[in-house]
Amino acid sequence: MPMFRKKPVVVEAVKWNGYSNNIGLTNGKEGEGARYEMPEWMPPVSRVLGEAEEVFLSIIVPVGGVWRQGECLWIGTLEGSHRADPGDWIIRGLKGELYPCKPDIFDATYEVAE
Repeated sequence: MPMFRKKPVVVEAVKWNGYSNNIGLTNGKEGEGARYEMPEWMPPVSRVLGEAEEVFLSIIVPVGGVWRQGECLWIGTLEGSHRADPGDWIIRGLKGELYPCKPDIFDATYEVAE
């Protein structure tokens, strides 16, 4: 059976820290080197949800939309709505699409680009 290797790509990403005002996005560094920033490619939260609305998120959140529910973000992707919990990375893909990524998967998949 043939084997395949994923092509190396460079992506932009920020870590979500759960702040309700969207300033919780960081460059991923800890301590003194941490900078909180809102990259221009990250859309603002366009809707704040109550706890009871979670059931219908896969239908409701539009592609590219970012909604907040408590300390979590819901991001509309081509595959449906995905939840970003505090500590998760928000990645901007090759075509400008946004999607969340758990920290352990991010650390295993990505490294700082030079």
